[in-house]
Amino acid sequence: MSTVTLTKWGNSIGIRIPSVIIKEAHLHLGEELEIRADEKGVLTLIPIKNQQEGWLEQFNAVIDDNSNEAHLKLSNDFDMDEWTW
Repeated sequence: MSTVTLTKWGNSIGIRIPSVIIKEAHLHLGEELEIRADEKGVLTLIPIKNQQEGWLEQFNAVIDDNSNEAHLKLSNDFDMDEWTW
């Protein structure tokens, strides 16, 4: 656990995330995060994953599979949860 201080940053308020937290969370400079606040004021930062992450590996696995149902393996959470079929 680390303690941070709210700081004025232009018209906004910002915090600096300590490098130890960045490393523990496996975050990288330039990565986008979604921020949420609950009714108790607890802030949660959620990394925004690239929706196409892992597609190349899945595609190559399907090519290697060569079965008639191999295409069924080409899905991700976005396809199953967010896409409207």
